[in-house]
Amino acid sequence: MIEDGIWRLDVSVTDGTAWLRPRGDLDMESSPSLIRCAQREHTGGANRVVVDLSGVTFVDSSGVGALVTLWRTIGERPGSFAIAAPSRAAQSVLATTGIDTLIERAEVRPQVQAG
Repeated sequence: MIEDGIWRLDVSVTDGTAWLRPRGDLDMESSPSLIRCAQREHTGGANRVVVDLSGVTFVDSSGVGALVTLWRTIGERPGSFAIAAPSRAAQSVLATTGIDTLIERAEVRPQVQAG
């Protein structure tokens, strides 16, 4: 987990898929850490990287740029990069910019409940 102020990025790997779950604003301050983390997981052996956008409260042009960067660098192989469950704020920006038609969508991974 990476945490910086109100920005938080949880990472888990299941069956070769790295799940990144950012929470808070995806902006010029947080986007570089999302890119670094996703690329680290990909080069570290994850066959697929999925960014779950359900906890994102705001996306600026840097956030859009980060997703495009990951799509271009990790998504060179079909199925290797996807987004999942964009929040209303994220979906609005993805639709406005047309990114939602470029990047593959993944089903949300079931969350493990602590007992």
